[in-house]
Amino acid sequence: MEFHVAGVTVSPIALILWSIFVGYVFSTIGAAGGILAGVGHISIFGMKKANIVKPMNQMLTLVSPVIAAPLYFRERRLVVPAAIALGVGGIIGALLGSWLSHTYLPDMKSYKPFFGAITLFIAGRMWYEMMPSVKEKQKAIKKANKAFEDKVKELKAAGKLNELKEIGVQFQQMGLGSNVFTFGGETFRYNAISPFLAGMVVAIISAALGVGGGFLLVPYLTSILGFPMFVVAGTSVLSILVSSATSIANYIKMGSNLDWAMLSFELAGVIIGSYLGPVLSKYVKAEYLKGFLAVVLTYIGIGYTFGAIILKATGIKII
Repeated sequence: MEFHVAGVTVSPIALILWSIFVGYVFSTIGAAGGILAGVGHISIFGMKKANIVKPMNQMLTLVSPVIAAPLYFRERRLVVPAAIALGVGGIIGALLGSWLSHTYLPDMKSYKPFFGAITLFIAGRMWYEMMPSVKEKQKAIKKANKAFEDKVKELKAAGKLNELKEIGVQFQQMGLGSNVFTFGGETFRYNAISPFLAGMVVAIISAALGVGGGFLLVPYLTSILGFPMFVVAGTSVLSILVSSATSIANYIKMGSNLDWAMLSFELAGVIIGSYLGPVLSKYVKAEYLKGFLAVVLTYIGIGYTFGAIILKATGIKII
């Protein structure tokens, strides 16, 4: 089937199958959704127009935030003021990042090396997360997350959702300075200006490359702000929703056309994959999937970033 706006001829079945894989990976390991969408658009489907690839990547990364944000809010696992600060900064960053990319990275020759560098960064983070010491720490986090989720299910079954207020996010102090909230009986503090600045910086990078930005937001929220993992996912997805939507709108305003026919097949696949991820995770270990993905992303990152140099030096084409 020919998709005129994207400038490619590809089977709708191939679009759906790849997008199912993208949604499955993203819902299983919580990362690389935008990167895999970009790899599909560039290397599998052969899109040549960088300023169409970027917003179409981000359209696919919107699926998870749209579905997840209301659920996190209902379960009081979302630090709303921090998410708003990230989002406001994200609006500014998305406008700036999309303009810079549209202007200075208008073609594949200039865009692919930067996309490859971020791909290598994410691959490196995956290799780091597979280190034994890090995996042990992640087991404890996952156990704590499951305990909280089980408590939420217990309260829902008993019709006592109002009791979520006792264990969910509750703000004690809000303002432009120090903000204080409690979660699960523990107290957390952060400066309100910090997420605004972080949201702006992350959005500049993610909008310029056409990705979601979760690979930067999650480490920021956990390592710099010190938020508990229970609230990190909800807080980051709301910010991603705002900044990605702003970026897409600005790309369209600047003349980037989205191929809605192509996206209709891709979005269907991502939704299916996002559903299959939690269902199949009990049969396919996430660590095996992460290891496979780390190898693939390392190869792709090297190819996109250094492929031209390697080809010139050795005559070997990587990707």
